[in-house]
Amino acid sequence: SDSGRVGSVRDLHVAGTGSFALEVVEYARVDGYHVVGLLELLDAARVGNRMHGLPVLAPELSLGLAAIGLGGDRLELWARLAEHGWRSARVVHPAAHVSPSADVADGAVVGPAAVIGAAAQIGPHALVGRGALVGHHARIGSGTVLNPGANVGGNTRIGDGAVLGMSATVVNGVEVGAGAVVAAGAVVVRPVEPRTRVQGVPARVFSPA
Repeated sequence: SDSGRVGSVRDLHVAGTGSFALEVVEYARVDGYHVVGLLELLDAARVGNRMHGLPVLAPELSLGLAAIGLGGDRLELWARLAEHGWRSARVVHPAAHVSPSADVADGAVVGPAAVIGAAAQIGPHALVGRGALVGHHARIGSGTVLNPGANVGGNTRIGDGAVLGMSATVVNGVEVGAGAVVAAGAVVVRPVEPRTRVQGVPARVFSPA
């Protein structure tokens, strides 16, 4: 694992140049990283500039550890970095509470005031936003996004690449399929099929008018 501490501050690059990139930069700094620069994946014209006080670099030349600090498909974004040899860094804000029996994979980002319960598993490159709650024995898939305030009950399964909106709730033992989207404030009380959008209380499949 590239995430273990060896008693020295380690260099890290954050992929992204927008407002969320700054948030991840600040999480990383208080987690003991030295953030060296930002990696631009969307607009090559930004390379060579400075954003948030940091140089903006192209991703083609790997310089070691990186974490994702922009929105979108986190697994696809990571694949673009991995092909250039970047290694994934786990970033956990020290104001998060992570159970000793929980497992947070490399590449995951965990924000302040998040709570990760006993024996929970957070997959590679998942994002657990500030104040999100992950219950005991929950399984959060690779590249999954839990936006701020999301509440995932115990023994749940959240599939790879799923997105839970702000303050969305998934009750105990329910499965949300891969690539599904749960709207902000929705309450999921029954399984959600893969690549489906649900919203409302209780959450139902969204059908455009």
